[in-house]
Amino acid sequence: MILQSRRELVALACAVALGGFMVYGLASSMKDGARRFHEGPMRAIFGDGTFEQLEAGQQLPLHYIGNDRTAPDFTLNDRSGQPYTLSQHRGHVIVLNFWTINCGPCVEEMPKLDQLAQLVQPWGDVEVVGVSIDSGWDEVARIMPPRPHIHYLFDPQNTVVQPKYGSHLFPETWIIDKEGVIRMRYDGGFDWSQPVVLNLLQSYR
Repeated sequence: MILQSRRELVALACAVALGGFMVYGLASSMKDGARRFHEGPMRAIFGDGTFEQLEAGQQLPLHYIGNDRTAPDFTLNDRSGQPYTLSQHRGHVIVLNFWTINCGPCVEEMPKLDQLAQLVQPWGDVEVVGVSIDSGWDEVARIMPPRPHIHYLFDPQNTVVQPKYGSHLFPETWIIDKEGVIRMRYDGGFDWSQPVVLNLLQSYR
């Protein structure tokens, strides 16, 4: 009986140890899966090399990822002359694009940004905002679709784009989460209508 009890105890101990190992392995796998799920869209957008440099905290002349910088607040007029204040849109994920009509890559990527705005419109908590340093809607309307989905703002005196965000090369796109924190900046043109962008925005909702 004693021998049998000892065998049972050893078997029980082994089962507990094995169970603990399996639980640990499952938890680790889930954590790794969540990390890969979050990293995947950014890796696809930036490329593995650039993403790993940014993730390691290296300061690159182009691009940024992080979670410790609040987007500078501003108020600019939209194409109807109505004021738009960034901080009043907390609770929404903001895709903020700086551009000008004199920038070829800006004009080239604009249809894709408009498509993104159309795709996220049903979500109700994601906005695509284009900030132009041009004089106003009359100057840029000729390249716009009849019913644009992007919320266009204008900064003709450049009081926001360069002084507050440090942007002087276009296009430049920032993603700001619901708390107003800058999560990434991408310098240059990009196809923002790709599913990978939707996955990234979904992760911040």
